[in-house]
Amino acid sequence: MTAITLTDIPVSEIDLSDTGFRITSPHHDIEHLTASISQYGIMVAPLVVSGQDKYIVVSGFRRIEAARHAELSRIICRVMPAEETRNAAMAAVTENAFSRELTPAELIRATALLLRFMDAENIAKNAASIFNRPLNTGYINTLAHIHAMPDSVLDLLDQGKISIKACKTLVSMDAQTQTEFLHLFSLIKVSSGRQMEIITWTKEICALEKLSLSQLIQKSPLGTSESDLPGPADRGLDHRDMSALGKQFKTFLVQKRFPALTAVKNQVRKQIKALELDSGLQLAVPENFEGLVYTMQMEFKNVDEFKTHLNRLAELVDNNDFKSLVDR
Repeated sequence: MTAITLTDIPVSEIDLSDTGFRITSPHHDIEHLTASISQYGIMVAPLVVSGQDKYIVVSGFRRIEAARHAELSRIICRVMPAEETRNAAMAAVTENAFSRELTPAELIRATALLLRFMDAENIAKNAASIFNRPLNTGYINTLAHIHAMPDSVLDLLDQGKISIKACKTLVSMDAQTQTEFLHLFSLIKVSSGRQMEIITWTKEICALEKLSLSQLIQKSPLGTSESDLPGPADRGLDHRDMSALGKQFKTFLVQKRFPALTAVKNQVRKQIKALELDSGLQLAVPENFEGLVYTMQMEFKNVDEFKTHLNRLAELVDNNDFKSLVDR
């Protein structure tokens, strides 16, 4: 059992620049934590390893950084012996994993950290006691491959702009393609399912048109407006704009990948518009015209509006444009 001692340590002797044991995101706001520590002190002592000249942080990076901002000169820390690096690595993971569920990026950082001291089989065998969840060797190796991707992947995971599922798809690609896809997902914000569609359609379009991903991006709405997009430091704050850009890029891909379907959809929109439906009526066609069920949505405020809509629907029965639209 590792000997841990409670020690009153000068904050200046703690090396925050050594992030070897860190699994949490380095980007965080500590304003509220600083205020709390200034008023109440540190509730849970950080965990550190004694080094030659300074102490190395195992768990509690934010607390120590906040203590510095609060201008505390000394804090109580739990100190592990210098030779206990393997146990320190496990402690770095367990201290977070048993207090809350690890984020995808934290799970990847934690796996990479433990792989410095044990193999995937040993991690899988002890996963429940370290990660507070089971992990198999295949998944552990996949997480390690994701960690080996360009550094921006962890930032995007921290920001929720890319999913582990999408990363697993990118792992098999060459480094240049990985970088281009990561750049793409830094510009937009879409759901995990949309990410998978975008990856699939983008690869198919690039293969069909013999384009690189960067060339395709330049041809898209992202390429025409990329110079106006927020800088890297600001992009995490503009999810609304990025969601809109994501929708625009997805529409662009659909038009490129499925031109015939896009043309039919545009024609159907014109046909529906030509029907001049009342404002309380909305006609929806089957998704991608693959089904046979149409939907007519009705909204009304009173009985008179309801009757008006019913009369309009009755008129549609003999409308040739409506018949040609529905009777395919």
